[in-house]
Amino acid sequence: MGSKRARGLPAGHTRLVALVETADAYFRARQIAKATPRLVAMSLGAEDFALSVGMEPIAETLQAPKQTLIIAARAAGIMPLGFTGTVADFRDTEAFRDVVRRSRKFGFAAASCIHPSVVHVLNEEYGVAPEAADRARRMIAAYEEAIAQGIGAVTFEGKMIDVPVVERAKALLAQAERFAARRTKPTRLLKTKV
Repeated sequence: MGSKRARGLPAGHTRLVALVETADAYFRARQIAKATPRLVAMSLGAEDFALSVGMEPIAETLQAPKQTLIIAARAAGIMPLGFTGTVADFRDTEAFRDVVRRSRKFGFAAASCIHPSVVHVLNEEYGVAPEAADRARRMIAAYEEAIAQGIGAVTFEGKMIDVPVVERAKALLAQAERFAARRTKPTRLLKTKV
């Protein structure tokens, strides 16, 4: 494996993703998430983790461990990767889509996959639909207009909205902008000898 310096890469260029796969690592998730500024994401390796603790890797048994990883990642300011099920269930793409959609509601931001047939599902479900971005823009505008007029209780589409709701809408728009920027930016792959 060549050094980064020999390749002309600056120190700290390479980013890391932590994969927690053992009972011991699970209890150190918070420390792992904050271990280095080069760490950008963290995930629970469901199959290996389940083996480590002697449980079946199904959504019900993985829910609490995965929620812990989401919270640890968010507390450290890094991205929680994954979904509420396991990587083993990928052949039924509509069932997989339901899992990913539910996972986003739990707080997952993206995921890796073991088969190319589900890449489009991950991109669609963890991405930002144009309708969702448009709704977020309208919500933010309605909130800002109401606040500017001194209105304390703000409603949007028949529901009360407050600071956390608006902040989620702003985060969604920021995510949409990051995805759009990534689509226009060429990807540079780093090849290494193993």
